[in-house]
Amino acid sequence: MQNGSKNGATGQNGALTAAPLRVLIVEDEEHARRYLRELLEDELQIEVVGESSNGFEGVQQIRELSPDLVFVDVQMPGLDGFGMIDQIAEARSPLFVFVTGYGEYAVRAFEIEAIDYLCKPFDKERLSLAVERAMRRLNSSVPYSGGSQWLTRLSIKDDERILFVPVDEIIWIEAANKYVVIHTPGGTHISRQTIQGLEEKLNPREFVRTHRSTLVRKAAVRGMHPLFHGDYIIRLANGEEAPLSRSFRESFFREMSR
Repeated sequence: MQNGSKNGATGQNGALTAAPLRVLIVEDEEHARRYLRELLEDELQIEVVGESSNGFEGVQQIRELSPDLVFVDVQMPGLDGFGMIDQIAEARSPLFVFVTGYGEYAVRAFEIEAIDYLCKPFDKERLSLAVERAMRRLNSSVPYSGGSQWLTRLSIKDDERILFVPVDEIIWIEAANKYVVIHTPGGTHISRQTIQGLEEKLNPREFVRTHRSTLVRKAAVRGMHPLFHGDYIIRLANGEEAPLSRSFRESFFREMSR
């Protein structure tokens, strides 16, 4: 449905520098709009161009402001989030992130290609992930000139050595402050980088985010069992366990079905 693209500027070493995302907030609850705006204002890549308190006004503002990304509540009086999107027929539709306190709408949201689905309550880190996904989608039409887009091995400095770990051997990855711990059948390796940066370099067909601090190889998932409040524990092929948080539950199930 939505297939927006955003041109960026080329910086040093030919790297793409994306322009700020123009964001619209459509939410009927004033405190929820304020919370979203406060979080978004901390994002350097974001420019909040407007707010709407209902779906009818949201449709009008999308047509007038042409935002790149819309954070939209599912349940709103008069015209809900899905009804609002049904009324948008522009050739260049924005990307959508659904915001709701209910998980049962996730499947429908992804059927219309929503970029993400935030279950309330969510925090700044979870919202930042949604912004990063939108940035990657908007810039996905830019040709990649460096060969294969996804990493095939990781170079890790270990004392005085440099190890090359094939990506095919990675079972899961967890964040630890400014480092990541990479779990393989042969043991663990520590690399100084962020899990968000590493996620962007790994093939999303092979890896899935299960927690703000965890990436898991899809093929290594052997089972799962529930905890409390919608959280799960995932059992992996090497016998280890990784968390699946409520915030990532819907996207996990969607990605695992692909």
